[in-house]
Amino acid sequence: MRSTADWKDFAAVYATVYADDPHGLPDEPIDIGATLRSPATELRGVRMTQAFVALDGLRPVGRVAAIHDTAFTSYTGESIGFFGFYECVDDYTVAEALLDAASSWLAERGLATMAGPFSPSMFYSAGVLVDDADKLPLIGMPHNPLYYAVQLEKWGMAAIKDFYSYRFDEPYELFCSPTFARHKQLYDRVSARSEVTFRTMSYRTLRRDAEIVRELYNTTFRDFWGFSPLSRAEMWDLLKMMLPVLDRELTLLAEYRGKPVAFFMGIPDANQAMARASRHRTRLMRDLSTLRTVKGRKRTQVVDGVRVDMMLVDKDCPDRSVASQIVVEMWRRVAERGYTRMEGAPVLDDSEWMRGSVLSRVQMSPYRTYRIYSREIARG
Repeated sequence: MRSTADWKDFAAVYATVYADDPHGLPDEPIDIGATLRSPATELRGVRMTQAFVALDGLRPVGRVAAIHDTAFTSYTGESIGFFGFYECVDDYTVAEALLDAASSWLAERGLATMAGPFSPSMFYSAGVLVDDADKLPLIGMPHNPLYYAVQLEKWGMAAIKDFYSYRFDEPYELFCSPTFARHKQLYDRVSARSEVTFRTMSYRTLRRDAEIVRELYNTTFRDFWGFSPLSRAEMWDLLKMMLPVLDRELTLLAEYRGKPVAFFMGIPDANQAMARASRHRTRLMRDLSTLRTVKGRKRTQVVDGVRVDMMLVDKDCPDRSVASQIVVEMWRRVAERGYTRMEGAPVLDDSEWMRGSVLSRVQMSPYRTYRIYSREIARG
């Protein structure tokens, strides 16, 4: 990728792939300019990338980015490179050429394995959707044709990790129902004597609060699969992208005697507003319409759902009820803000999240399934 025209072709692949998808969004959710083409200086120093685009004549038909995250390899000691931003028409010859190009670039850098998709890392967007794609994408999560998994597996990649979303309708109403009467009574007694308090992230002290969240993230997930410490630059980069659609009342920080001990975030499903904005002809008008809907007083007439993510709990907190308290507080606020649907994602297949949730006592199946793949590559 050497010119502005190349990057236009790279971006245009999205429109090619999703032109006939009834659930495809009018515009690509990932900001390629900020995350791939011109990332923050601090990130550019630790994450090297090379983008590739496939053309059929003058028509862009596929793309991929090879990613060498030196922070990840330094922390884990694993010789793994990533691929991401993968989009491709239903033609294996195109997919093969793209994956060959990405793996060759990674091999030339001395890496032994290629894994992904990561766009550009686990902290942003990861995996491909592998079950029912006949749904509107969940904000911040992958959406793709189901043949992507077929292409990756045909190229020789093997599944190494699944993760899921779980959908809850009216979770706080369910918690307050007779089904959970005994659990709610116990929760009320425990929370009444607890010293845990809640506050929302403050715009006035946003950088300080972002640092609190980063430290909790690095503490909570240090033993999880695929983890490497989150840098200040990466935390701030993603937060800036999310700020326009965040509902501040759903950015929950829990404190125990004044010390931050947990964080939980709900993100309004702005994809619902984005899909509605597709009637506008220009990207600017679609963006303005989306923001007007998400931030408007009548937002829940269009945006009825929230994605909950980043449940971060300090395991050393003396009050062991903090996890339950922050979950129930989130349910209460989701209902109070007028949302009726909540989707938890991503939940790793070996995660403790569901086991620790009150709703784990209800028989549930994943609402969506995502998959990460890996293959050894020949070193250059």
